[in-house]
Amino acid sequence: MANATHHTRKPRNSSPARPLLFAAAILLSARSARPFSTTPQRMPSAYIDKLALVLIRSRSQLVARTRGKSVLFTPGGKREPGESDADALRREIREELSVELRPNTIRPYGVFEAQAFGKPEGTAVRLTCYSAECEGTPVPSAEVEELKWIRSDFSRELLSVTGVMLLDDLKAKDLID
Repeated sequence: MANATHHTRKPRNSSPARPLLFAAAILLSARSARPFSTTPQRMPSAYIDKLALVLIRSRSQLVARTRGKSVLFTPGGKREPGESDADALRREIREELSVELRPNTIRPYGVFEAQAFGKPEGTAVRLTCYSAECEGTPVPSAEVEELKWIRSDFSRELLSVTGVMLLDDLKAKDLID
């Protein structure tokens, strides 16, 4: 929680719930890769809620380019009604990368929020990331034009904003070169 601010004194006129709410805000901030701020933030006018797989091999991260898109994204997609995160992630990865995720290896990685690529200003994407092991070698599906294993020196202009945030986070945690 390098970006979180810790307060040790008890706020005046606070109820027992207030410190818990403040602690939850710090925890959420640390998990979302955005520094906690007491400055009011402009709320996005719309949210796109997506799941993504953080797949690392040989200290490189796997990214994908969808047909017709100019930037690379972290593989994943949206939940269908009634799907759990794990079920949706397994389905999306099967569709995009033609591999199966091992269910008992799916672990939360982090949450990243930013302006959504190619969407109107004020449309945010919330990318809930998971790590997992897969069976087989990822290959592009019909909807994916290109797969690429990247390192921290990869061109930021070819990544979505959340992709840049994730790449920087992986480097800071010494998971990629």
